Amino acid sequence: MKTISSRDNAAFKALAKLSTSSAERRRQGLSLIEGEHLLEALLDSGARPESIVLKRTALEQRPIARLIERAAPAREILLADALFDALSTVESPTGVIACVKTPGAKRVPATAPLVLLLEDIQDPGNVGTLLRSAAAAGAGHVMLSERCAFAWSPKVLRSAMGAHFALNIVEGADLAAFVGTYRGTSIALSADAQTTLYDLDLRGPVAFLVGNEGAGLSEGLKAASTRRARIPMPGRAESLNAAVAGALCLFESVRQRGAG
Repeated sequence: MKTISSRDNAAFKALAKLSTSSAERRRQGLSLIEGEHLLEALLDSGARPESIVLKRTALEQRPIARLIERAAPAREILLADALFDALSTVESPTGVIACVKTPGAKRVPATAPLVLLLEDIQDPGNVGTLLRSAAAAGAGHVMLSERCAFAWSPKVLRSAMGAHFALNIVEGADLAAFVGTYRGTSIALSADAQTTLYDLDLRGPVAFLVGNEGAGLSEGLKAASTRRARIPMPGRAESLNAAVAGALCLFESVRQRGAG
């Protein structure tokens, strides 16, 4: 096990750059996942980390020790407490961070049963929550437009709670092109739609389109979609949070299909 106690160490500097720079994570095709839960989700998916970064106290915790054994032959790096805390992005670090290869995106089939398309969702917490809802609802694919928050940023990873490793995540996607070739029903969420979500038959292949937190979906995507739908809101709120709206759509589909 390699031990690092200096901020000047080249390996630590490289980890610190990965931790703070989305551009660096994109360039290297690497991501940092922190905590037992995310590491367990990664291992349960059949993947293995490139390396595991540890705080000394983590070595004394049996659950983490078992995860380290499962992660073999990943390189193990022991950081001085102050260095680990500087690298961590959470308030109460559990003492384990894994460096993983960012999975490559796969082509989404034109007949995919359930797909979530996100246009310009910019809040990392919303993106992470939508990924988590998609995984829970059994959607195999989530497609993100170029101006969405980076799916593999620390905040998105924390919000998604391991959903990344149960999904095919396609970033920088041409959503209009996909909608044009999709053989199922593409449904654009739009507050001015005449039809409500609950009036639609969602038992067949469905792709839900959720737009930007403030502007909603672009007119181009609305026009390209098969149907437009709104979520009825009899109360006084003007709109729903994007992550809540996406989750309602996904689980209305689950309800209609009788899954669960």
